[in-house]
Amino acid sequence: MSITLRDLSRHTGVSLGTVSRYINGETVREKTREKLEAAIKELGYKENIVTKAKRTGSSMTIAVVLSALNAEFVMKIVEALDNELSPHMFSLLLVNFHEDPAYLKKRFEELRFRKIDGLIFFPSGLEGDIANEIKTFLDAKIPVVAIDDFVHGLETDAVVVDNRNSTFRATEYLIQQGHRKIGFLAGRKNSFVAQNRYKGCREAFEAYDIPWDESLVRWADFEMNKARKMFNELMKSPDPPTAVFPTNYDMTIGTLLSIVNKKISIPEDLSLFGYDQFSGTEAVSPKLSLVVQPVDKIGKTAAEILLKRIRGNWDDFPKTVELNTKMIIRDSIKKI
Repeated sequence: MSITLRDLSRHTGVSLGTVSRYINGETVREKTREKLEAAIKELGYKENIVTKAKRTGSSMTIAVVLSALNAEFVMKIVEALDNELSPHMFSLLLVNFHEDPAYLKKRFEELRFRKIDGLIFFPSGLEGDIANEIKTFLDAKIPVVAIDDFVHGLETDAVVVDNRNSTFRATEYLIQQGHRKIGFLAGRKNSFVAQNRYKGCREAFEAYDIPWDESLVRWADFEMNKARKMFNELMKSPDPPTAVFPTNYDMTIGTLLSIVNKKISIPEDLSLFGYDQFSGTEAVSPKLSLVVQPVDKIGKTAAEILLKRIRGNWDDFPKTVELNTKMIIRDSIKKI
């Protein structure tokens, strides 16, 4: 039996008129919204999407603009976005711009004609006139939430993690285990994420009054194959590092592939601190120590902000939410 607005009203104790206003996209009190959202999920309320689109003029579509479809970090967040938005009858439209700013501009032009209801954007350290492109959506009251980075030159909502603190704590742990020669695989130099993770590593050395050796840093652009090459460079040194810290998931996988190829024993020959707890980092032995990003919470938080804006509540715009990473210590680090 299908669930009606009257059922939602009875279940929550919220008046039928208020339930109707909420379902039609109007703003209600935060406590009422939370109560109704919980009831919608619990009872499995579904509204006819065609009827709703005709009534509200909405396409019920959220565009998710990203630079690659094969990045596990990104796709886990997309899954979390879908889990949060689908109960509200929103569908995701994935737009892959292949890290090409010119192609991205073309895709933005297409999106402006599609009457999307919101935009989730992974900036990925892009340079160029992206801010003006995004501003056209905000000017039209189409909410935009940036994930993992900011749209530089423009104020908008964003969900990021504590990049600087995450690498500080991991580097600090390696230092506490006696490591002084630590090889760092960093991301793209123009990336907010990469720069903050680099700063966190460096600040840990400064906090312990240990000289920083820039020759142990390799900028591997967040790429698996480039990380393999850079790791091999580090290990060719006459005095190679005793520990290596690749500062994202793809670079961790690249490092692991090189370690296997070179028959390096972890942690006997080399200590390794990895990044993100996905299938590739869980399928190795010994178990890796990891910095773990809260991918589900990133997606959920971004969706909540987007829904709030779609319902007309812009009171706290622009809002930045910084989420905490966690550190898992396991068997891949040797005390020296």
